[in-house]
Amino acid sequence: MKLSNLLILSIVAATLTCPAAIRGETARQSFARGNKLLEKGKFQSALKAYSAAAHSERANQQYAQQFMLVRRVIALRDGLEREKDPRRWQRTAQSLQAFYVGNGIYPEAVAMGEQLHAKLNSAFSAVQLAETQLTVDNAAGAAKVLSALGPEKSTPATQALLAVALVRQDRKAEARKIAENTTPPKDAGPGTLYSLARMQAAVGNNDRALQLLKTSFEAVRPSRLDNLKSHARQAREFAALASTGGFAEVLETKSKVAESKCSSGSSCAGCPMRGKCSKGGGK
Repeated sequence: MKLSNLLILSIVAATLTCPAAIRGETARQSFARGNKLLEKGKFQSALKAYSAAAHSERANQQYAQQFMLVRRVIALRDGLEREKDPRRWQRTAQSLQAFYVGNGIYPEAVAMGEQLHAKLNSAFSAVQLAETQLTVDNAAGAAKVLSALGPEKSTPATQALLAVALVRQDRKAEARKIAENTTPPKDAGPGTLYSLARMQAAVGNNDRALQLLKTSFEAVRPSRLDNLKSHARQAREFAALASTGGFAEVLETKSKVAESKCSSGSSCAGCPMRGKCSKGGGK
């Protein structure tokens, strides 16, 4: 075979094993393109972009892990409709819902939330769906879901989010009535406390809102604290407080919860404590 033919074949082989070369992209650019495609719900296209990034920089664990994660998500999506076991279906659906929300894929998150709530019809599924609807500015949808819960399923968290949804529809008088009759239970977790803080801020009870916000920060795990604070900085309900000294002070709150040595990463595969904690299961 002539040298020129060998050269052509080698170039073709290189582009096949490294798709990013075709587009003239760096690994970082391919990864960023994958992120944008993922936000649009274009899973297969995102997977190809992540594959390009992983092939271009084989030593980069982030690229490889994201490729494997999205590949797994595609497999879960494909298998969900065929899943007959209710418990497996629920676990899979909740995993997908968490992935969608965590990656800002909100149309998919809303659709999955609706499916979950249709099957479970619980306070928890209602809160999940309503939170996502509020994120996409569908306050009317959130209020409808939360209002449909019977008294036996209503909780302080559902009531708090209902008040938030009502304020966003300029129904502040109704929201105030809910706020007056909704108090934190003794065993309230950080999520419930945070929702109650949003409710109090929404109806204008700023001091109470800051109190509850501080308590929610103290009650959340250290590995989740930054995420909760980031949400508070962006939440519409706290916008009027954002420039105040009180809000800035609350944002300095430290968690009072002890946490294990788990790295709290996206998976146990690369964790230094792998095999030494209950979460990893030795796998």
